[in-house]
Amino acid sequence: METKKAIELNNQGAKHFLNGKFDQAVSCYEEAYKLHPENTSLLNNMGLYYHQQKDFDKALSFFQKAIDLEAKASYMVNAGNALAMQGKLEEARKQYQNTVKKFPKALGAWISLARLATHQNRLGDARAYWNEVVQLAPKAENYLELAKLMILQKDLEPALELLYATSGKSELAEVWFQIGRCEFQLRNHGLAEKALMRALASSPDHTDFRYYLALNYLAKGDTQKGLEQLDILLKYNANNPDILTEKGVILSSLHRYDEALSLFERALEIKPGYTKATHYKKLIENQTS
Repeated sequence: METKKAIELNNQGAKHFLNGKFDQAVSCYEEAYKLHPENTSLLNNMGLYYHQQKDFDKALSFFQKAIDLEAKASYMVNAGNALAMQGKLEEARKQYQNTVKKFPKALGAWISLARLATHQNRLGDARAYWNEVVQLAPKAENYLELAKLMILQKDLEPALELLYATSGKSELAEVWFQIGRCEFQLRNHGLAEKALMRALASSPDHTDFRYYLALNYLAKGDTQKGLEQLDILLKYNANNPDILTEKGVILSSLHRYDEALSLFERALEIKPGYTKATHYKKLIENQTS
């Protein structure tokens, strides 16, 4: 009877957790724990709660209790994530590696290995891990991550081939954004513009998409269209120091120094000491003094 009640409380807690009602979630978990402290699903859920609360030591202790009773792949990955959040990256890596050794089809462990390797700039390892991921789960979002890794490696042509193939099977706007990035870096500015416009058609408020479109126009020499895109971005966020500075740089190249100086000053009010804004502000002051 107590076991059944503990399961019910654990399930209630999980629902509260998913709905962001964390105090109610932990209340249910603690009651369940009193009734059945060896329920591995409950132990894992308690670990997830403490992870969300950024108490990674306590989270890890609950994940480890669950693993000691039942070594499930998801519990092992969660323990690895807690270690990573503690900054114990090599321990986290070993945890993920132990998981895929015990459970070769543990998708979450391969993804965690790939992300950790990318974070540590071990790009060759990361690419190998993403290849494992797409073998296990050939989905558009996973091919996209593999392509992004290839872009980091400056392996642009194969990345483009993969992205164009993925674009026919997916409506993800970021696929077209990454195509635009590749074409931009390859200086195919016409193709980059088409791809970025397709990305913006799905996500017109996406800052990165529009910013890259602005950069692409500027690279093509179409200064006016580049400025128009930056102005749209400033309508969304008038206090973005990066966009203010970028617009100031363009205006200074057009010898519109007063306008540019005003933008650099605004950027520095928002982000004191901002190196790029400081540099260009000094250049203008030296030129106009």
